[in-house]
Amino acid sequence: MDKVKKVKLTPKEIRAVKNAVAAAKNLIQVNKALAAASHALVSAKKDLESRQKIATQKEEAANRAKVSQEAALEKKAVAEQEMLAAQAAGDKYRADAEAAAIAKKAADEAAAARKKAAVEQATLRALEMAAAKKLAAEAKKLAAEEAAVAKKIAAEQAKEKSLAEAVVRKAAAEAKKLAAELAKARALEIAMTKKAEADAKKQAALGAAALKKVEAEARKQAVMEAAALKKMEDEARKKAAQELAAQKKAEAEAHKLAAQQAAMEVAALKKAEAEAKKKEAEELAAQKKADAEARKLAAKQAAAEKKAEAEARKQAAMEAAALKKAEAEAKKKEAEELAAQKKAEVELRKAAAAEAKRIAHEESATRKAAAAVKKAETEARKAAMAPPEPVWPFSEESA
Repeated sequence: MDKVKKVKLTPKEIRAVKNAVAAAKNLIQVNKALAAASHALVSAKKDLESRQKIATQKEEAANRAKVSQEAALEKKAVAEQEMLAAQAAGDKYRADAEAAAIAKKAADEAAAARKKAAVEQATLRALEMAAAKKLAAEAKKLAAEEAAVAKKIAAEQAKEKSLAEAVVRKAAAEAKKLAAELAKARALEIAMTKKAEADAKKQAALGAAALKKVEAEARKQAVMEAAALKKMEDEARKKAAQELAAQKKAEAEAHKLAAQQAAMEVAALKKAEAEAKKKEAEELAAQKKADAEARKLAAKQAAAEKKAEAEARKQAAMEAAALKKAEAEAKKKEAEELAAQKKAEVELRKAAAAEAKRIAHEESATRKAAAAVKKAETEARKAAMAPPEPVWPFSEESA
């Protein structure tokens, strides 16, 4: 059997083989890195696409939710406006009711004040009538007192007249006494002288004339005093009659004025009560109308609120259903993408396994080549260390 011919490699060839082995190793590493990078890139692309799709679906769902939210906000704003309008109407109704209550209270107070004023006026008129009666009684009493004074004056005048008559009678008695004394003196003096008698007669005649003159003056004075007394009595009776007539006239005028005032006050009170009742009836009707309007407005507001709530619930249910559907679709899509990704990963793992197997074969071939290179190097070193084979004149067979 022929020996295998050993070929001695040159250092250049050895370096080339080493470089080839290093290049093969580097290629294997680069292929591994490239396969890992390709796998990572495919996974990243698939993950990115899946995430982009999910993000797009979520964005669409968010947009739909935002549109639904805006619609709900608009409905809420409309409901709030209606609620504010209803509150304003309610405030107006309450303010009107309060104003009506205040007006009613004011009317009641005014009616009470009018009644109180009427009672006070009636009391004042009663006091005035009592005062008028008292004044009339005092006037009557004063007239009676004046009449009594007049009677007293007349009595005093009569007493003075009687005193004057007594004075006249006393003067007459004294005159008579004087005449008697004169007569006695004359009788006593008759004997004395005739001249004395003549003087006595003359003096007696003068005394009688004086007495007659005094009696005439006294009677004249008594007649004048009686006439004056009668005149005073007539004037007193006339004045008392005039005062009594004036008192009766004043009482009649007071009674008439009090009756007219009472009738006017009763009529005014009745008119005020009728106006108060009319105003109270009008206010009651207005309050009932306002209550009916408020109840009607409250019913409309409640119906509008219920309708808005029903629309909001319906919209929320639709939005929730749409969101659930979108989430279900997104989950379904995500599950499909996850299954596809798993399938791709399985395929990728299969490809990676095949690539790893190929790389392992290549590495095995490279190791074998490296082993062959090492063996060749070892052989080369042995050959280099062995003595050179004789080439001439010997042949291979002889050797």
